[in-house]
Amino acid sequence: MQMILNELSARFPVESTEKGRQLMDQFLTTCFEVKDIIHNDSILLDQDYRSFELAPNYRIEQWRNDSAVDVENKRRFRTLLNKSVVYLSEEFEREQEWDFRTEFQHKEYVSKGCLLAYESDGVAVSFLSSEHWKIPEIEGIYTELVEDGELRESQVKIPNVSFDENVRIFRNWYDHKKEEYRYTDIVCGQDILSCAEDMFPNLVFCENAIHGCRRNVGISEAGQVYRRLLELQRAAEAMGEKFDKNILTNATLESGVTLDRFAEEHTFLLPEGETQLFSWHIRYTGGYAGRIFFHPVPGKKIIYIGHVGHKLPTVRYH
Repeated sequence: MQMILNELSARFPVESTEKGRQLMDQFLTTCFEVKDIIHNDSILLDQDYRSFELAPNYRIEQWRNDSAVDVENKRRFRTLLNKSVVYLSEEFEREQEWDFRTEFQHKEYVSKGCLLAYESDGVAVSFLSSEHWKIPEIEGIYTELVEDGELRESQVKIPNVSFDENVRIFRNWYDHKKEEYRYTDIVCGQDILSCAEDMFPNLVFCENAIHGCRRNVGISEAGQVYRRLLELQRAAEAMGEKFDKNILTNATLESGVTLDRFAEEHTFLLPEGETQLFSWHIRYTGGYAGRIFFHPVPGKKIIYIGHVGHKLPTVRYH
């Protein structure tokens, strides 16, 4: 699971230097409490927070040199920045292949941070800049452009953390989800493979995907990879005469140009000894931008898993 900053809560400068100190203390404490729950200390930020005005005439650079600020908080902030990625950037959109053709609206505000939290099964982290952000869940309208060109709207919600009370609520939610998904002991790719026969009977893992699980899936990725595979298992069970991508969260068909140019990189050996070009993938996050490439066979109600790991080359990324 991934922490994503809710940029709607980042309202700076705050009214006073003391308020700025308190806000930073609360935010850093929250982030590190969540880190201990999800075992992932990386965070997606809306901007580079190495330089901004925290309060009137009091920049974050001054906060970092302020003797009134606890040394541990300064260390935490430095660690957080080192583990961060800016999501409102061309580099992020290119690397992660997030084209933002979907939208998340909370009240009258559109939020890309909340959108990323929803689409990646992440958790929103908010600055406690107002009482409003004490809410344990952020509700919003998720809008997506479907294949027929129509806009589809759904009422959705994501977990939100900002202070000790909703951190406790999130911990209970997370423990419940782990129990629901039955991945309490899933902390690496090998754990996923060990339970695959029982949990994913309709998924057939190619040798490349098996190697990818063992090599590329660590503690930061294991939970989300497991959930994505569980989605694919449910999609395989539900398949009729054709594959319906709407069963899945953000299943993407690779472009014809990419498949023509990088056919070899997208072709994997099936267990039966034949090769297959894999054109569908779903995303996951963690320490890197991950992809699971799959090939559905509706008539047999099975889905082949060809690749688990880093992105494959595309015309946009190679």
